[in-house]
Amino acid sequence: MVRKKTLLLGFGVAIVLLFSLGYVDNLVSDPVIRTFGDSMDWRSRWLMGRHGIDCGRVKVNADPENATDCALKAQAAGKPFRVRYDIMGYDSEVAGGIVRTPAGKLYALSFDGNPAGAGRTSLLGQRSTKSSCPTPYHLWVNPKGRINCFQKQLSYPKNLTSPNVEAY
Repeated sequence: MVRKKTLLLGFGVAIVLLFSLGYVDNLVSDPVIRTFGDSMDWRSRWLMGRHGIDCGRVKVNADPENATDCALKAQAAGKPFRVRYDIMGYDSEVAGGIVRTPAGKLYALSFDGNPAGAGRTSLLGQRSTKSSCPTPYHLWVNPKGRINCFQKQLSYPKNLTSPNVEAY
């Protein structure tokens, strides 16, 4: 009995070490995220609700016109929606987006696939943040064709906590 408990404890410690060192995270992250989505996908779906309009995901360097038009039309009609724009990151996947809830609240979402900068999106390390858009709500289309609720122009954030979905 003592031997079985020791073996289980050792197995548990080994699993924790593998996850904390990233081996299991690297092996599991890609297929899990590809199948079920990342934290920004889950958060935006939850905020938008079951009957919201999914205006899509715009890949890096893709034309955002259709997704942006969809979001602006949904906002004008007072319907919940979500839109995501992938942005060229330095060392991991980065994205920004806007979500409207069924209650009419607007949020900006930002995503960092791996704040540690290891290149790929980490199942355990990924982060998505939600910032309330300033009221009265206004959506601007920036020079890259993506919507933003904070400002029309592109600019770097003033500091690390500044709500700026897309600095570049």
